Amino acid sequence: MTTNSMCTRFFICLLGVLMLMAFAAVPGAKAQSGKIGWVDLDKILSEYKEFKEAENLFQKDAQVWEANFDSLQTEYLNKLDDYRKQRLILTDDTRKTRETELAQMEQNLMQTKAKFEGEAEKRRAELTAPILKKIQDVVQRIAVGEDFDYVLNGSQNYLTSAGIQFSPIMYAKDKLDLTDRVFEELAKLK
Repeated sequence: MTTNSMCTRFFICLLGVLMLMAFAAVPGAKAQSGKIGWVDLDKILSEYKEFKEAENLFQKDAQVWEANFDSLQTEYLNKLDDYRKQRLILTDDTRKTRETELAQMEQNLMQTKAKFEGEAEKRRAELTAPILKKIQDVVQRIAVGEDFDYVLNGSQNYLTSAGIQFSPIMYAKDKLDLTDRVFEELAKLK
């Protein structure tokens, strides 16, 4: 077992104990033995075949976008380099025309980059959202079926290399939600 893995498990256990202590300290809370579990989403996402296939599809799409962007960028950089080499011998009108053309190419390049990034984000979500929902549904099914109070995300990072963000709490029993009580107490403070 790696040091990082041991630290993560220790942190999760500590967090679970602190949550149980906090719940036990709530006035009127019933004494109970809360059942807490955790899931290593990093491991699931790196080893789950369906997710790996979706990531591979995304990478193929991303390679096409990157190739298109690289082509545009190379064209721009070549024209910029040519301009720099020739600018001292160009007439004022030709220099201004080329500068305007380069400025438009640069603006187009930035717009294209933003467009590709937007398409990439949309495509990744399209490919991974159903899988992530499936994982969440399985976690919830296990949690409900085995009467867990909490299921925590045991991943070291909550933002994966695929750009997917997870919450540290993947499941919590509704009866443990204190939100309405917080609103009640806030209302008393007026």
